[in-house]
Amino acid sequence: MGFRTSLLILASMVASVFASERVYMPLFELTNIHKDYQYATSKIFKRYADKDGRYELVIPNQTDSLQVQPSKAEVQKTAERKGCTKFILADLTRLGETVVVTVSLYGTQSGNLLWSDAMKAANPNDLDPILERMAKNVGTDKNASENSDIYTVTQKEEKKLVKKRANKSFGFGILGFTMLNNPGPRFQPGLELFWSYDSRNIFFQIEGSFNFYSDTEDYTTKDYYGDSRKYSVDETLVNLSLGLSAYYPFFESNTTPFLGGGVSFTSTIIDYESDYYYGDTSDSKTGLWVRLGGGILFNRTSTVTFRLRAEYAFSTYKVNDHIMHGPQVALEIGF
Repeated sequence: MGFRTSLLILASMVASVFASERVYMPLFELTNIHKDYQYATSKIFKRYADKDGRYELVIPNQTDSLQVQPSKAEVQKTAERKGCTKFILADLTRLGETVVVTVSLYGTQSGNLLWSDAMKAANPNDLDPILERMAKNVGTDKNASENSDIYTVTQKEEKKLVKKRANKSFGFGILGFTMLNNPGPRFQPGLELFWSYDSRNIFFQIEGSFNFYSDTEDYTTKDYYGDSRKYSVDETLVNLSLGLSAYYPFFESNTTPFLGGGVSFTSTIIDYESDYYYGDTSDSKTGLWVRLGGGILFNRTSTVTFRLRAEYAFSTYKVNDHIMHGPQVALEIGF
């Protein structure tokens, strides 16, 4: 066997491994829908299925009249004659203003149902994202109706607080920052208000936050005469911040982890008051903080989103001769 022949055989084997599986599908069956939708929806579904790469859909040619979908047995025979290992039966049914899209996948040899799903379209604009999701998920272990992403959400789902547009939201969060530097650790709870913009590939956030810590500590010392004396020191620590953040989401799904960080313009105030001596001490500085971290975004395609964010933050300036730093956790809700 020559080298050229061996190379052709190898190329043929590789092509067979990566070749798409042929699937036959008659045109969509229509009920209470104009006949112009029959070939258009079938062709769009074929385009999305072929693009996904797992299947190569074979559909009939376009005709001037409405085609009646053959019986399951007839479709099965046609699929076998065309060398297709599977076949699909699909239909569009209009009920009032709602259109129900149903797609079912069968095995050609056995005739057994392998996959089936149905979705509702509120108007014609919903058909394209529904067909794309069904073509992407047909034959998998997922249902299209439960596998939305930020690009293929329908207006029907928007009635359930879901949307596919870039998401602008305003919200608030609960913060917890632990300052680890001397004389730390000091835990500062806080609140924030934010405005975010999700451009699908990345989301940005402008936030204003307030962190506060206050505590009293008791000490014992000896006075001038050597007698023990107890005194207390009231410590107050405040951070006021205005920041800009950017985060990269890993997936297009409804729930996704993300990584990123931000920069905050912050004013820090530390104050000590004691009942032992005069001349209480305080210090305040203003400058930049840097934050790096990530989190998880929930309900990304919803009008109500939740985020759990964990970051490590540090200042670029010193207060009481110390760079401030520590972990920060935020639980945020956006509307």
